[in-house]
Amino acid sequence: MKLKEYQEAVLQKLERIIVRLAAERTDAEDYVAFQRAKGKTVAGPDWAALAWDALAAEGRLPAVRQADESLAVPTYIPRTDGLGRPIPNLCVKVPTGGGKTLLGCAALEVLFTHFTGRQTGLVLWVIPTDAIFRQTWNAFANRESGYRQRLERASGGKVKLLRKDDAFTREDTETHLCVMLIMLQA
Repeated sequence: MKLKEYQEAVLQKLERIIVRLAAERTDAEDYVAFQRAKGKTVAGPDWAALAWDALAAEGRLPAVRQADESLAVPTYIPRTDGLGRPIPNLCVKVPTGGGKTLLGCAALEVLFTHFTGRQTGLVLWVIPTDAIFRQTWNAFANRESGYRQRLERASGGKVKLLRKDDAFTREDTETHLCVMLIMLQA
């Protein structure tokens, strides 16, 4: 499946964001390691927020209409995991029929190449309706589908499809790209 021009543009923007996130994360990790080497215990900076601020300053984030009708980049909303570590998040807004599934598959390759440095892990693929769930599942399960081929390329040929009740292990996520499809209400 060939990406359309606007989809390529979306992926290029995503890549710039992912590259910046990875750079800020590396800088934060280096800072913490340096401080630890000096015998100090420090919390690392919120590298996701630093990336957001840098991207906003570079004009690489989209502006949204404010209540007064002006345009502005939204304020960063921090998210953390259970250990207080930053969790970057972003939303790609694509209209109905705009190729969200194809973009999602292509985005995994960008994410793996520029951020995780590996081709394995767990992807939670949230789908809004039963009809789209069945359609997506069938496309991902079909090895001749362009979607599946993109998943295979991103994972180095090691895709494992899961539903919400399917069992999987840590070893599965370390050796495969586990793609769990769930419906939004699940």
